[in-house]
Amino acid sequence: MNNTDPLAFFVYGTLKKSQLRGGLWPRKPLQIRSAVIQADLFDLGPYPAAAQGSGWILGEIWHFEPGDMHATIQTLDLIEGYDPRDSYNEYVRKIVVAEWVDGNEATTCNAFAYLNAQAKRLEMARQIKPILKVFGRTAAAWPDSFARVPASFSEE
Repeated sequence: MNNTDPLAFFVYGTLKKSQLRGGLWPRKPLQIRSAVIQADLFDLGPYPAAAQGSGWILGEIWHFEPGDMHATIQTLDLIEGYDPRDSYNEYVRKIVVAEWVDGNEATTCNAFAYLNAQAKRLEMARQIKPILKVFGRTAAAWPDSFARVPASFSEE
C-alpha cells in the first residue's frame, strides 16, 4: 500500500453489512454509508458481479483508518479469490470513484472495489437493471427480486 491508495472499499454484494459475508471484515470501519459507482451489475446466482459500464450500482462504502487497510485488503482479497500475481482471477481489485450525498452535498472519493475479470462469464449472466432512484441516479442493486441470496456458505 502507498500514500495514494484509497482508505475505503465499495461493496455491492455478499460483503455488504446485511449479507452473508458482512461479518467477515477483519477491522471495524470508521463509517459505512450508501454510495453509488458507475458500472454495470450482473447476477451470477448466489452473488453478483460488477463490470465497467455506463450504468450505476448502489452499494456501501466502508471507510477505514490507514492502519487497518493492509489487514482489510489481505482478508478481502482472500474472500474474493484475488491474487495480484495471478492472471486468472474471477475478480480484480480496482480503484473506483464512489459517490454519496452528505446532507445536500454530493461527495466522492476513491475506493477499492472488486470487479469481474472474466467478461466471458458475464455473457450468460442476467444483467440487473437499474430501477432505484438514489442520489439523483437510477441505480441497480443486489439483491433484487430475482436474486438467489445464499443463507449459508454451503449455498454458494
